[in-house]
Amino acid sequence: MSEPVLGEPVLSVRDLRVSFGSFEAVKGVSFDLHAGKSLCIVGESGSGKSVTALSIMRLVDLGTRGNIDGGQIVYRRQDGTTIDLAKASEPEMREIRGNDISMIFQEPLTSLNPVFTVGNQVAEAVMLHQNVEQAEAMSRALEMFELVRIPNAKARLKQYPHEMSGGMRQRVMIAMALSCDPRVLIADEPTTALDVTIQAQILGLMRTLQEDTGASVVMITHDMGVVAEVADDVVVMNSGRYVETGNVFDIFENPQEAYTQELLAAVPRLGSMTGLDAPARFVLPGDSL
Repeated sequence: MSEPVLGEPVLSVRDLRVSFGSFEAVKGVSFDLHAGKSLCIVGESGSGKSVTALSIMRLVDLGTRGNIDGGQIVYRRQDGTTIDLAKASEPEMREIRGNDISMIFQEPLTSLNPVFTVGNQVAEAVMLHQNVEQAEAMSRALEMFELVRIPNAKARLKQYPHEMSGGMRQRVMIAMALSCDPRVLIADEPTTALDVTIQAQILGLMRTLQEDTGASVVMITHDMGVVAEVADDVVVMNSGRYVETGNVFDIFENPQEAYTQELLAAVPRLGSMTGLDAPARFVLPGDSL
């Protein structure tokens, strides 16, 4: 199969609108994801980031009863053909989920089944999407556990989710997401539930795996530190709307919109408390000092 034409995005979202009943959660968001690149969608809680990610996977209209009201989500396959995921049938989406586009969720303990071993769960995903027997699928699961740097990987295959730490469970989720060699990986705040040391390890691991596999990554986050660490391009959202987009250097060095400037100003900076005897008071808009 031929490679996509240079410069054409792997994924193009245009004027995406998503609602839950009368509530409009996403209001005309657009962005492009290019091959081998990382795009971060950033904004405060409730800005529509996760709904946008779930819409790409067409999960918003399954588990959460949302509705894609308009717009396009154009995915470009390896052979150069395209499909609008916003209008794709459920059988078409089942072929794409896991194979072409995979997702890592925020809290692995709620994503993994507590009554099955983690090895069986990764192997099940491989059998479902790759049409192989269990022995071959378990071999692939072991290969993926080793790839994501899970120590003593063969023994870990037989463990249940509750027997693993948060960082190890997140590695299992990454292994599952990558087990079928997807071209697009969506990560919905994958390090929020982890302490900062493990967070740094997971982000470093994801960056290394992206370089090794050539996958394109959509990272959902509210943390500008994560954006600085992993992003090539950035989309800023607020209240369901697109605010600003650009490469990571432009966004950090020359943000154009007041909301983006406020997001960056909220990031603590080393040395900012120098000369003060105590932490500065947090002042809300309209408060008097």
